[in-house]
Amino acid sequence: MFILLGVIVLLILPMLYKRYVPVVGTEEIQGCHNNENVSLVDVRDFHEASRNPVSSAVHIPLPYLARQHNEISNKEVIVIVSDKVLLNLSVRQLKKYGFDVKGYCCKKNTIYSPLSI
Repeated sequence: MFILLGVIVLLILPMLYKRYVPVVGTEEIQGCHNNENVSLVDVRDFHEASRNPVSSAVHIPLPYLARQHNEISNKEVIVIVSDKVLLNLSVRQLKKYGFDVKGYCCKKNTIYSPLSI
């Protein structure tokens, strides 16, 4: 019985680690500014990104990141997210594809106020 419980716990731990343990070296950046050396990547889903858009960002939702990561022009990126779980998952996936994540901007769903950068 204890062996079965131990196996179940060992199977669940990697999933919990990827979702909830923060990635070391990723800092919040106040006011996402786009420049030539850094790409802004918006990984929020379509509904959240349309309610609070960032005009200069490449919009690739997290589920599509594996297929469309080649659309990101620079290797240095700033990730635009809506919560910490999305941040952890997207930063780990971008690092897996060789991107250098400089930081993140957390854009919560404020009442339909478009951002202009």
